[in-house]
Amino acid sequence: MKKTLMISTIAAFGVLSGASTAYAQNDEENFEGVKVGVQAGWERRKIDETVLTAPNGRRLNDKSSGISYGGFAGYDAQFDKIVLGVEGDFNPNGKTLRSTVAGGGSVELDSKWTASASARAGVALTPNLLAYGRLGYGFNRHTTRLLAAGNTTPVATSKATSDGLLYGGGFEYAINRNASLRVEYRHNDYDGSLNSNQVLGGLTLRF
Repeated sequence: MKKTLMISTIAAFGVLSGASTAYAQNDEENFEGVKVGVQAGWERRKIDETVLTAPNGRRLNDKSSGISYGGFAGYDAQFDKIVLGVEGDFNPNGKTLRSTVAGGGSVELDSKWTASASARAGVALTPNLLAYGRLGYGFNRHTTRLLAAGNTTPVATSKATSDGLLYGGGFEYAINRNASLRVEYRHNDYDGSLNSNQVLGGLTLRF
């Protein structure tokens, strides 16, 4: 599925680029072109499953909330009121989920970074206000550890990259053709029961 989504995203980028070249932009099309931006907001992450392999498998049941931040880049094409685009993002921070285990000690999942590749489609409600939906695939790099009571050296460690579907939507307001502000909700489902909900605000610059 990951390969199919990545190929589809690349193909969509090519189609949008070619279509945009052949399409004349008018004065009311503020969501067209190559873009880069930054985003930050609130994230709630949770998990409830057995992690690590036997004989070190332990149940991890926890939730954590906090700040999420990162950057993104992509391309949008606008056809009158319809906007289609592709985007990739990277967030260098993560959350640590932790549970105590029988006999003392703890098991934890420490997220190092997240990234995603997605497509979005929207409608310009006014020349400056876009409502859109997003669908894509997300990735989460993390380390899982089992710690004995009173010991900071892990009994067992596992490193992995989880992946899964993401979806959401939001609104973007164009200050002018080169800058816009947006607010967005996202839900990310990774392997197993690991998932997150995010509310993000962003600044976009277009070229």
